[in-house]
Amino acid sequence: MWRRLSALALWGTLAFGADVCLGLPTRSPDRYSFLDPPRPLSFRLSVKPGGPAFRITVRSRSIGYSNNLVHAGDIEVSRCQDGRVLQLLPIMASQPIDFAATFGASDINFDGYLDFSVLGEFGAKFGSQLWWIYEPATGSFVQNELTRELGELRTNGYQIDPKKHEITAESLMAGCPSLVTRYRVVDNHLIKVHEEIGIQTIENGPLQRNLPAGVPCTVTVSDLVGGTMRVIDVRRFVDGEPVK
Repeated sequence: MWRRLSALALWGTLAFGADVCLGLPTRSPDRYSFLDPPRPLSFRLSVKPGGPAFRITVRSRSIGYSNNLVHAGDIEVSRCQDGRVLQLLPIMASQPIDFAATFGASDINFDGYLDFSVLGEFGAKFGSQLWWIYEPATGSFVQNELTRELGELRTNGYQIDPKKHEITAESLMAGCPSLVTRYRVVDNHLIKVHEEIGIQTIENGPLQRNLPAGVPCTVTVSDLVGGTMRVIDVRRFVDGEPVK
C-alpha cells in the first residue's frame, strides 16, 4: 500500500510540475483571420533560448464599434513549467477583432528578449499593433512609452531589422508606390530616420496636361541629418510608376 501511495505522490508531483505549453503553437495559424468569430487561443512564448517560457492565452470579448477605447479582450500570461497565472493584461480597443488570430512575437526593443503584440485597430489600408514588452528584471510583460508610440503607427505592416535596431513601416496611398518610414529604437523611443510623404494631385485643368493619364503622386523623401529631418529628394509617380 505504501508503495502505491508513494507512486501516486510521485505522479502528482510530476503532473504539477509538467510543462503546460507542450504542443502549443508559437504564432497564430495562417488559416485564422482577425475578422473571424473570436475564439481563445494559447501560445508558447520562450523569450530567449534557455530563458523563461510562458503560455500566452488571448481572449476576445464581444463588443461593438465604439468612439472610445473599451475593454475588448484579455491576455493571460502563465508559466509553462507549472501553469501558474502571472498576469492578466486587458486589451483596449474600439472595434471587434479576433485578437488571438493576430498574435505574434518579435524583439521589438532589441534587448535580446522576445516581446508580443496583437492587432489593436484596422482600416481599409492600415493597421496598428498593441505591444507588450518583456521586462527581465521583473519577469513580466509591460507597456511603456515605446509601446505607446508603436500603437500610434498606422501602417500596412512593418519589418524589424535587428542589426540596425530599426523598424521599417509601410503605408499605402492611391497612385503612389508603397511609402516607407524608418524608425530607430533609442531609450524606449522611436526616432524617425527616414520618411517618404506622398501628396496626390487630382486635377483636370492645364496643370495636368503634360502628365500621363491617372492619379499623379509627388513623394518627398527626407532623412535624419545632424539631428534634423531634411528633404533629400522629390519624386513623381503616376499609378505607382515613376515619371519625369
